Amino acid sequence: MRIVVSCPNWIGDAVMATPTLIALREVFPEAHLALIARPYVVGVFEPAPYADALLPWGEPGGETTSALARRLRRERFDVGLLLTNSFRSAWLLWRGRVRRRIGYARDGRAWLLTDRLQPPRAGGRYVPTPMLSYYADLLKPLGASDTPTVMRLYTSVEDEASADRLYGAVGLEPASTLAVAPGAAFGMAKCWPADRFALVAQRARSELGLRSLVLCAPSELPVARAIVDASGGAATVPPEPLPDLRTVKAVVRRARAMVTNDSGLRHFAAAYGLPVVSIFGPTDIRWTETWFARETKLQAAVPCGPCQRRVCPEGHLRCMTETTPERVFDALKAAVAEFPYQEPCPDNIIP
Repeated sequence: MRIVVSCPNWIGDAVMATPTLIALREVFPEAHLALIARPYVVGVFEPAPYADALLPWGEPGGETTSALARRLRRERFDVGLLLTNSFRSAWLLWRGRVRRRIGYARDGRAWLLTDRLQPPRAGGRYVPTPMLSYYADLLKPLGASDTPTVMRLYTSVEDEASADRLYGAVGLEPASTLAVAPGAAFGMAKCWPADRFALVAQRARSELGLRSLVLCAPSELPVARAIVDASGGAATVPPEPLPDLRTVKAVVRRARAMVTNDSGLRHFAAAYGLPVVSIFGPTDIRWTETWFARETKLQAAVPCGPCQRRVCPEGHLRCMTETTPERVFDALKAAVAEFPYQEPCPDNIIP
């Protein structure tokens, strides 16, 4: 059997897809399993011991829709699993003549699917559903019923060496490093203010003995530098060029703890067992619930939220600003006290 999976387009969602992908391999151990992913997400899956091929889709760095559809036709896939909700991804598998196409019937694409699941809805709206469960339910037409919810990420020996060099370049020891993730692809409405991250970094250094490493995408570098400047030496940022996603995984894997917005890196921490304090604002926690015991989720209760808007319709961002640095630091301090540092598990490294 030949199976192709259209993987999520967001980094955090891609991490949350890993239990379903691993379960798919366990159900079909002899199948050829290929993953379609956006080029900027491919690093989440590489290396992927549960997959036989990674097919980057879209520019820059991936195949065009027409070229990938031709590849799918040549390789004659039996089953296509759509973890994405878009019309375009279903259209791709239909054009690629994948014989069985499993996905949620939404966005006008039901006619492109052979197996249609109905997304949970009430009163004409989608019901917030943990993505771990949402993805796992797509395996039911294939006979899988008990999909695990533990996310897993892998690194290579080369990724680990790259992380060694980065830690050396900034003069940090992993066991005393607080990973700070101040960005979010969703937009600025989801981002806690830089000066508040800096205050947490200062207290983490003076009271917990932790130095902060600010991890960011190139577009987030001004915010990262603002945190470093305001921290008085408690935080640093990786040297340019900034590390790629695979190196970031290896860096997070060894860190002591993390403080983050509701971002993709939040799920890196969970996949590697790091204590993590996650700051939520306009997004509904129920969509990305992972049941990770070492995560503390903080969200200010405001009458207008969670609104799921990229730009605050009220213009005040109270859902973010009413979460204070004191509350975040207290949560971090409690997590570090409750969960002692553990040496990273070598099973996540692929030779």
